[in-house]
Amino acid sequence: MIRGVFFAIAAGIVIAMQSVFSARLGEKIGFFGSNFFIHGTGFLLASVLLFFFGKGEMTLESLKGLNPLYYTAGFIGVLIILSISQGVSSLGASRAIVIIVVTQIVFALIISVAGLFGELPIDLTPSKVIGLFLMLSGVLIYQLAK
Repeated sequence: MIRGVFFAIAAGIVIAMQSVFSARLGEKIGFFGSNFFIHGTGFLLASVLLFFFGKGEMTLESLKGLNPLYYTAGFIGVLIILSISQGVSSLGASRAIVIIVVTQIVFALIISVAGLFGELPIDLTPSKVIGLFLMLSGVLIYQLAK
C-alpha cells in the first residue's frame, strides 16, 4: 500500500509539472508540434525503460485477447495533452488542475460504481457521496476566492 501511495503522490507531482510544461510548449510551438514532441520524447523514454526493465512483459501473445478498446490508450493520451494544455493556458495551472482532479475523481467513481473497463464494482455509500459533495464545494470556494 505504501508503494501505491508513493506512486500516486509522484503521479500528482509529475502531472502538475507536465501540465504546465505542455501548456508553455504549446504556446511556443503550437499544439500539434508540442504534442508530437511530448509523445516522441515519451516514446523514447518508454523504449529505454522497456529495454532495460521490461524483459518479457510485452509480447504479441500478451496483446492477444486484450479488449480492443484498450488499444486506444495512445489516442486518449493525445486528447489528455490537448485538454490539459488548453485548460492550463486558459485558466492557469492551479485552477485547471483542481478542475481536472475533481473531474477525474467523479469519473473514476462512476467507473468504479458501474464496474466499467474491468473494475470491480463498488457500492456508492453515503460517506462517498458526502466526500464528493465536500470536494465539489471546496473547488467552488477555491474558484470563487480571489
